[in-house]
Amino acid sequence: MDELDARLRAMAKREDWALPAAYETAMDGLEEQIRQGTLDRPGKRRLGKRVLLLAAALAVLACGFAVAAERMGWLSPVVDDGGSGGMLKTCSVQVDQTVEGNHCDLTLENAITDGRVIYCLVTARYDESFPDIDDVMEDTLLFAGSWADVISCWRVDQGKELNTARFILATGQVSENAQENCEENYLGREVELVVKMLNDRDTGVMHPIEIYAFHVRMNDTIPVREVSWPDGTRAVVTPLRAEVWFPVEETSYDLWLEESQSAVTWEEDFLAKQVLTLYFTDGRALEMEDALTQRIQRGTHAIHIEFVEASEQRAPLCHLSLLSPRLLDPDSVTGLELNGQWYEFPAA
Repeated sequence: MDELDARLRAMAKREDWALPAAYETAMDGLEEQIRQGTLDRPGKRRLGKRVLLLAAALAVLACGFAVAAERMGWLSPVVDDGGSGGMLKTCSVQVDQTVEGNHCDLTLENAITDGRVIYCLVTARYDESFPDIDDVMEDTLLFAGSWADVISCWRVDQGKELNTARFILATGQVSENAQENCEENYLGREVELVVKMLNDRDTGVMHPIEIYAFHVRMNDTIPVREVSWPDGTRAVVTPLRAEVWFPVEETSYDLWLEESQSAVTWEEDFLAKQVLTLYFTDGRALEMEDALTQRIQRGTHAIHIEFVEASEQRAPLCHLSLLSPRLLDPDSVTGLELNGQWYEFPAA
């Protein structure tokens, strides 16, 4: 029970469980009835307050598990393709390579790329001397070649197997101003994928404790949807990400170019005002708050933002890039809602 309790606490700490809006109101009403002793059921014996409070606590816990279970499925883009019609089987590469480490063996199960971003599903099997796996995962990085500007890691199992963890790693390029030595397109290429597990348990200074190298020939093709509209707005949707470019005022671009600290503050305010949602034929949607957290140079960013300089023909463009927490079907996109404006996707 102690081990189960520890795992539940760790899972609860990692998850962001949003309760339905009406739930808190209902629970407040129930609590008030319990406090006043007015909660009763005709024809049945009144339950004691302790029993009712226990039932309320269990209801909250059950709700938490339901949200967690749904989120676990949501955070499994390589494991579960979201019902996108065999895309996983068609596009991903089954790798099944295992590299042994000093205290942790890592198996790269499969990988998938849309050319710019790579997702990998891996399983770690570690011994008793290995640090807490969740602490290590917070600083586990995946590199394709020597450089990447998107690094993300998130767990997809629920710790069912002792000393075993499955998680997704992401890497790749989302910026348009990438370094010269980055990979331009991963499709169909032989790629060295290097996983670095970092930790500071023993020294107090973050350093690699395990390094793994896998050599993978990535998938050759993947569905991509690109649409442009007359006002200069453009969208690109792949199974792994969604990118949108849209015109902004010259003053916004000038503010973004100011000294770095002002730019960071302005950027946060600017992003907070943007409302972007992609809609799909299956009723699902991809919103900005759904985007996976990216770890770039040890900072964390849910959305990647940059500006494309103005030209004589067009105004400056804001470029937003969102990593998707599930495999998307580009052909099923119906429309984009951006800051109150609706952009229709033509039939695929």
